Amino acid sequence: MIIDGHCHIFPYLGGASGWESASAHITAMESSLCRTPTTEATQLSESPNIRFRVGKFGRFEWTEAGSERFRQVFPPSLQDMTASPEFMIAQMNHAGVDMVVLHNDKFYGKLNNYFAYAIREYPSRFIGLAEINELEAYKETEILKLRHAIKDLGMKGIYFAASRFCEVGNPGGYNDKKFDIFWREVIDLGIPIIYWALYPWNMSAEVNMEQLRLFSIWADRFPEVASVPVEGLCAHPYVSRNGQFRYPDGLLDMFKKPNVYVDATYPIEAGTMGWEYPYPEAQQLIKEQYEELGAHKLIWGSDMPNVERNCTYKQSLTYLKDYCDFISPENMKLILGGNAARILKIQTGA
Repeated sequence: MIIDGHCHIFPYLGGASGWESASAHITAMESSLCRTPTTEATQLSESPNIRFRVGKFGRFEWTEAGSERFRQVFPPSLQDMTASPEFMIAQMNHAGVDMVVLHNDKFYGKLNNYFAYAIREYPSRFIGLAEINELEAYKETEILKLRHAIKDLGMKGIYFAASRFCEVGNPGGYNDKKFDIFWREVIDLGIPIIYWALYPWNMSAEVNMEQLRLFSIWADRFPEVASVPVEGLCAHPYVSRNGQFRYPDGLLDMFKKPNVYVDATYPIEAGTMGWEYPYPEAQQLIKEQYEELGAHKLIWGSDMPNVERNCTYKQSLTYLKDYCDFISPENMKLILGGNAARILKIQTGA
């Protein structure tokens, strides 16, 4: 059984999508895109005078100094800027993917109810991660929200945007003792996994290492909770100007903790890195992690539908499944679904 550990579905991006209003959602997307690097010449400005909006065909558009500009965030095939459950199932069927883990990133919306619908209608295809307000996770309102998402809406874990603490100047804030009441609730609910959004894309190597160090402190404090830093072994911060790549000393050691796993989601980096299918650079990263950490640590993910701006959904799978011949068939089964099924407690029938 093949399980994609990193996927998205969402309603029309120009709507509220769980935010208090459509304008609040659009402001959040604009802010996020300002912080994300791009290979395109048109970088989104943080000027308050631009008119930022959701376009079509995978584009976000804005008007600046009388000029119309756009940024291609999604593939052009995302014509109406939605990724419905039915759209994703068609993609999964074509690529040969059985189930996907849905990441509840606020960029797409606050989607607990939307995910609950997908899980209810297609329980054998979708695994949902809950969304909460990370900065206020210690409050009773957020604890009750989490409890409702797990017990009533059918979520299997949490998508925790730790990057929000960076935005308020307190990158390790979730380690504050006042948050312990929330983490105890996580343990009591028996949630097997948290996906940690640390977002290395817009960080230097030094800042990324510090983020992972702070997360590592948390992982030592709560060894009962399995965790996956989203794109935690991202290559982007560690490539030099001459194109040479090397993880810094100690980085892989953080992932040797028994409760920490790797989100192996590399084709999504191909655009900014200049990689071409079948991504031998990514295969080398997988090989290093496979030999250093073991197959039981790796969880394949695509970041669908975003990844289709670099390759097809099927190619985001086959670069690993068909080309990484250094991985034994049994270990490949672990990476492509067995590990996700085990830590998410999914009954696969396999």
